Amino acid sequence: MSQLDVQELPGSERILLASGKGFFPRLVRTADGALLAVYRDGGGHGGHGGFLVASRSEDAGRTWSEEVTVVNTHEYDDRNPAVGVAKDGTITVAYHANGMYGGDGGSLHGGERRNPKKLHTGLVHSTGDGRTWGEPMLWTDAAEWDGMSPYGHILTLDDGRMAMPIYWDKSFLLWSHDGGYAWGDLTRVADDINEAAYCVLPSGEWLCLGRKVREREETKMLLRRSSDGGRTWSEPTPFYPSWRYPADLVVLSDGSVLAAYGFREPPHGARARRSTDGGRTWSKRELVLDNLSPFGDCGYPSTALVDGWVVTIFYSAGRFKDFSDASQCTCQGVRYREEELIAALR
Repeated sequence: MSQLDVQELPGSERILLASGKGFFPRLVRTADGALLAVYRDGGGHGGHGGFLVASRSEDAGRTWSEEVTVVNTHEYDDRNPAVGVAKDGTITVAYHANGMYGGDGGSLHGGERRNPKKLHTGLVHSTGDGRTWGEPMLWTDAAEWDGMSPYGHILTLDDGRMAMPIYWDKSFLLWSHDGGYAWGDLTRVADDINEAAYCVLPSGEWLCLGRKVREREETKMLLRRSSDGGRTWSEPTPFYPSWRYPADLVVLSDGSVLAAYGFREPPHGARARRSTDGGRTWSKRELVLDNLSPFGDCGYPSTALVDGWVVTIFYSAGRFKDFSDASQCTCQGVRYREEELIAALR
């Protein structure tokens, strides 16, 4: 297995979005052609008092706007955004509202989801391309998915339906038929993964690349396929050994797939591979997006395409005193030309 540092691509540029914040970033392209990054502020990997903010880039990721607050419930620790853009341009952010963290980031109640009822799932929308945000809402226990955690990119299909990745002890998809406002039809994907990324291939087939629930085995992620629009899924195949997780999937302009993922062993950071056959095989070369994180709390990459650029963002927690400490965290990334990426990863 060979490696290629992204900085060897002639057009690549490193970018910094935020310091002292930036956990779990998500990146989408808005209806007006900008990039929108949503990430965590006000807390570390865990803790209380965290909230979600957004920043826009109108120059393909080179510079970023002042942040605006997406959601801050105050009562809960707001975290784990999943982001999607509807056909009409409305942006949906789904998030996890967690009231079970102590001041040091540890769980106060042993991770129980329903007792006490301190975990909820929420939604907030923007009709202003991420510049302004509406009032957030929280589901209650009346919704069977309340308390689950959204993750990653919310898919918008050609027919306007939207599919939200969501998980707890299993992975599911949640569906919307009205542009991201009403959700339902909770569909089980798999019992052995969480933090799952999805994409739809040009053929119409779906891919799912998910983090294994039981990580003690050598392979940390599993790949599945669906030929019926995400309703049923194949048996899993292992992705790659070692501490590569979790992932993000994006379909490039030539129909190939880029899988970006955290690299959670030294040298820590984020990496990527490309597939030209719908995820059946992957490039022999591994693209090193980042290898500068001092610790394994890093990665969670998110990728978007804009104006011939591929932009991937990720975080590094740095060295922290406990899980509530965000003082050393950075949200950073890299932008690189799509044609250079395609030529390099074969």
